[in-house]
Amino acid sequence: MATARRQLGYVSSLTTQTSLITGVYGIATGGSSSSITVGGVNYTLLTFSSDSNLVVSQAGVFDVMLVGGGGAAGTSAGHGGGGAGALVGFASTTTIYLAAGTYAVDVGAGGSIGVWNTSGAASYIGSVISAAGGGGGGTNDNGISAEYGRRGHNGGSGGGSILVQNPYANSIDETFGNSGGGGNGVHSTAGGGGGGYGSAGGTQAGSTTGGAGGNGVDISSWTGAGSADYVAAGGGGGGSGAGGAAGLGGVAGTTGNGNNATTAGSGGGGGNTSGSGGNGASGKVWVRFKV
Repeated sequence: MATARRQLGYVSSLTTQTSLITGVYGIATGGSSSSITVGGVNYTLLTFSSDSNLVVSQAGVFDVMLVGGGGAAGTSAGHGGGGAGALVGFASTTTIYLAAGTYAVDVGAGGSIGVWNTSGAASYIGSVISAAGGGGGGTNDNGISAEYGRRGHNGGSGGGSILVQNPYANSIDETFGNSGGGGNGVHSTAGGGGGGYGSAGGTQAGSTTGGAGGNGVDISSWTGAGSADYVAAGGGGGGSGAGGAAGLGGVAGTTGNGNNATTAGSGGGGGNTSGSGGNGASGKVWVRFKV
């Protein structure tokens, strides 16, 4: 899994310009290969769920989509939910040019629970394109500073906080994600939901109920999947009375141990005093070319 590299998603200007000039799709291998049809057009789809190599045998353009690892929920009472990893290449198709050669594909690891809640890591293809990781959820320990303990981390989507006032944890760029929600600021009660690609995380739903996780997004229109395929959802916030609801494709918060995220690039669900927060899910990388 990729280590933390949390820059905003980018494509080098040289490869972008070259792709506009050629417009001819290349050929490559790597990851898990499948044949798909999108909008009546046939493609080969390469899916990378772990670190590997993309081997381009014929230079040309490729459509790419990447999601960074989701953030972990907070690690103290009333955990905020983890934010989703940034999703690059879905809202508008990202097409890049790649010369023949081998490119390292790094799939961002999801954030894990430890002394501090951790953000997800970036997913990237060589030095050509990267996606930011998700934000970790904020803790609810009044003995820890607001910046590092009670506020979620910024990232692809922001992690949930326990702070009442804005600003909450933000998305690095709203093109790639949304902000996390806030809590009620009271120790051992409730945390906000993590932001998802589809919507921001919710603030606490009641004095002891965590905020809902932000919605993920169904990417089946890009991957040609025959059923809904959600990624990049925020985790629900934990609460002493009830956990926050799950967003589309995400996991809910709880009153005990937080739920680990299960869909690519999604944030972990918050727990409460008696348990730990949930881990974020690793990201994913997709590459397709016309056949």
